[in-house]
Amino acid sequence: MNKYKVNCITPFVPAKDYDLSLRFYKDLGFSQVAETENATRLEIDGYGFWLQNYYVEEWAGNFMFCLYVEDIHAWCSKVDELNIDEKYGNTAKVFSRPHDQEGAQMMQVADPSGVLWHIRQDS
Repeated sequence: MNKYKVNCITPFVPAKDYDLSLRFYKDLGFSQVAETENATRLEIDGYGFWLQNYYVEEWAGNFMFCLYVEDIHAWCSKVDELNIDEKYGNTAKVFSRPHDQEGAQMMQVADPSGVLWHIRQDS
């Protein structure tokens, strides 16, 4: 048995408007699995993070995720259906649709706080 085995590593993601960000992630398909006074644990397919009710612009502007998916076109369709540019008052943005990058298909989306998501399907 490896006594240094890691079971999980998870970031705390900043939220400028906590309720708006929480709604954004739930709309993307994340489920709320735990909650504290100032943070909510969100997961999808067993992977997740803590959305925190705390925001520092410099941190949020430099915070990025890479979400590895089976079907990027399904995710693109989901993002299109959400119409996030309008639904979130132009705070969330689609920066790029699926395209070839770094040997994979990628698209970029920002949450309402400016956290950048690279949604990626490896070839």
